[in-house]
Amino acid sequence: MQDGNTAPMDILDIANAQAGYETLPPPIQFMIKESLDMKSCRNNTEIMEALILKKKVKRTSDGGVEFSMDDPDLDNDEKEGGRSSSGSGSGSSSKRGKMREFTKQEKEEALTLYESLPSAMKVMLAQSVGEVNENNSTAIVARLIEEKKLLPAEDGVEFVVFGNSDETIEKIKGSGYIKGMLPEVTRKEGKIPTEEDAMIFFKEVLGKKTFNPTNKPERIPGGFLIRGQNAFDSGEELIKALDSKLKESSVADKVYYYYVKDPSLVTEQQFEQGEFENPVIIITGNDLSPTTNPFVKPIVTAFGGLSIASFAVAVCLATDMKMDLDKVESMASPLVLSVLGTQVAHEAMHQIVAYKDKFKAGAPTIVPSLQLGSFGCITPIKSPPPNSNSLFDFAISGPLVGMIISLFLMYVGLETQVFMDPSLQANLPSLPLNLLRSSSLAGGMVEWLLGDGTLSSKLGDPTALIKLHPYTIAGFLGIMTNALNLLPVGNTDGGRIAQAMFGRSFSKFIRGVTLILMVIAGFFGGDQANILLFFAIFAQIWQKEPEVPCKNEIDGISDERAVLAFATAFLVGLAVVPLSI
Repeated sequence: MQDGNTAPMDILDIANAQAGYETLPPPIQFMIKESLDMKSCRNNTEIMEALILKKKVKRTSDGGVEFSMDDPDLDNDEKEGGRSSSGSGSGSSSKRGKMREFTKQEKEEALTLYESLPSAMKVMLAQSVGEVNENNSTAIVARLIEEKKLLPAEDGVEFVVFGNSDETIEKIKGSGYIKGMLPEVTRKEGKIPTEEDAMIFFKEVLGKKTFNPTNKPERIPGGFLIRGQNAFDSGEELIKALDSKLKESSVADKVYYYYVKDPSLVTEQQFEQGEFENPVIIITGNDLSPTTNPFVKPIVTAFGGLSIASFAVAVCLATDMKMDLDKVESMASPLVLSVLGTQVAHEAMHQIVAYKDKFKAGAPTIVPSLQLGSFGCITPIKSPPPNSNSLFDFAISGPLVGMIISLFLMYVGLETQVFMDPSLQANLPSLPLNLLRSSSLAGGMVEWLLGDGTLSSKLGDPTALIKLHPYTIAGFLGIMTNALNLLPVGNTDGGRIAQAMFGRSFSKFIRGVTLILMVIAGFFGGDQANILLFFAIFAQIWQKEPEVPCKNEIDGISDERAVLAFATAFLVGLAVVPLSI
């Protein structure tokens, strides 16, 4: 704070102070409110009045205003007995000491101060030094001291993370936005590149003949961002040149790099001038494997397999609760094998594309489902695909092959049932009519081959059943699970396709719209079996992360792939839109 000779605040100063408060990043606002014991208050006028009353905002000698989170009425004993806890940013009352080493006592006080900060402030300080876990107090304080972001002062210690420039504040505000654009696996603790790694990459890999940097590496959550210009005519040529340089570099086994659109928060000025989403290089650690506990996936897969088997047995017993085990086995076995076979073909296509394009895909995890037995599999990508075409091929190949096999199974099952002896038909598994009506594509095939009106009988009866051949049921399940996985939500196959086609920013918008439509369908009767609603919940919880970046996300997908994508979208629409009867 300023000394006692500073002029008191007038009405204009108060207005400026409130306007300044409203432009502060939310974590800073939270800290100010917490210092006033007004964490839940949303009325900025009331907050400003409290700041003035408690002398935590004052007019400065240059005509500006200054906020403080210190207590201006500290007891003399406190002031004399040690150092105050000054957690300042751009307007601290503390006078910075000379650039000297911290004493042992000052380091202990700094650690105590850090641990007493609000969690939002801890997160921001941790991010500023590249730490993922804000609770790793000792390491973070050590890094803050090392990087001169925590300095000794005459009356305490002082954080100098935010600096005095609007540009620095914008970077802090944008760090959360960048985290939302890149998956969490790019920010693994202990795997984030150091500044030394970034400078080695900068000097040994980049250059005027490849990617000509216009600034030094900027730290972002999980790594570094480098702005510059591509010296080649296309992204593919650049990637080949950078790959060759990286192989000879001393950080070849430490980092991954990506040529992507700038994921930073766009300012109003940048938007107006059209200077946003320019191509940049991002580097992260070279471990993108999932952080899931290694024991969780086998357990979930076991439950997924059990869920499929239970579904098969349930549809058999729905026909006759007293059906003997031999008959149950004769009907359930082809159903289970067909479902699993379709999923194996789906996953095999993912692995074939990954092998062809030389990137790593993890083992699939079968996801159980109440309505369908399974929602398919989650297959993580563990290293960067070379480009958007490759990501597109990986994403669409599995569900498209699965969809084709499922359509074939459904057709074969219906044709077989048409010519089946009535006595054999009587023992076929039964599926709820409401479930079958969830798909216009599958329901339309049933109406076409078993006769018009097959699905319109017993409308309004939620317990109504229809007997179907095991292949038909397996085909229906395959159509639904593959179509659901093609919906553009999170990092499902459909989300990957949307990202490859439209980029990270716009694909997030598409995801939001899709989720809203799925929830509306579930709550307002469009989806009586609630398949879309349950899948939306599943995707939002377990597949909400964006996909790992490709090496080259600047060059878009080919025209042929775009046509295939829109044709597939039409097929998916038929599959997931309920049959209108």
